[in-house]
Amino acid sequence: MSFQEDRYEINGVDTAVFTAGEGEPLVFLHGAGTALGFDSLLPLAERARLIVPHHPGFGASADDTRIDQFQDYVLHYLDLFERLGLGQVALAGHSLGGYLASLLAVQQPQRVSRLALAAPFGLWAREHPTVDFFSIPDEEVVPMLTADLSIFAGIEMPPTPEFLAERYRESTSFARIAWKRPYDPKLERWLHRLAMPTLIVWGDADRLIPVQQAEIWAAAIPNAETRILPGLGHLLFDESREAVDAVGDFLSAGVAA
Repeated sequence: MSFQEDRYEINGVDTAVFTAGEGEPLVFLHGAGTALGFDSLLPLAERARLIVPHHPGFGASADDTRIDQFQDYVLHYLDLFERLGLGQVALAGHSLGGYLASLLAVQQPQRVSRLALAAPFGLWAREHPTVDFFSIPDEEVVPMLTADLSIFAGIEMPPTPEFLAERYRESTSFARIAWKRPYDPKLERWLHRLAMPTLIVWGDADRLIPVQQAEIWAAAIPNAETRILPGLGHLLFDESREAVDAVGDFLSAGVAA
């Protein structure tokens, strides 16, 4: 199985949307990088119609310098949902995508049947703060992202100029919205609106967003369960099929056979 790429102009932005499989829609919002692609998620397409859009300014989607706050992405995706004719969806997000998924579900909970948040960005945790990504020296970025360095084995070394230019582009897009601080000071107070069944999944070796934040998310969300996976870092879906299956099992549990 492989992804099919389609393109949509959403509010003037050429947006790439990758789909695979059939059935009820499962939308996955990715993190702040696309270097490894999303083939690791394809097992989800055995259960549902997997929809993976690329954020504006990331991957195959065009840039949009007008996007300078997280809410801009939420509205972009609501417009995309309308364009795709999506009603209620199962929604998953990783890291930055987890934060965006939570914001979307907070604002329009009726659109989300079940929610899975994987090592989500955005929460203020005084004792276990998210690392400021922009303060990490270049040589430490990869070890910070994963406990399994072999997942980067397919990337040409030294990286090509094109690869480095794309990473710089994505970092710039992320900086437009996250440079000021790596958290949302108001997020926790609104998480009570996430009344749908919610899964919080995390790798216990995450060095970027500490796994201890999972308890805070789960305590603030009324109908949440937590799954902590041993030995996995921040890029848990690339590191382990177990992480993919955890999300797939949870989201498909709400679909009638």
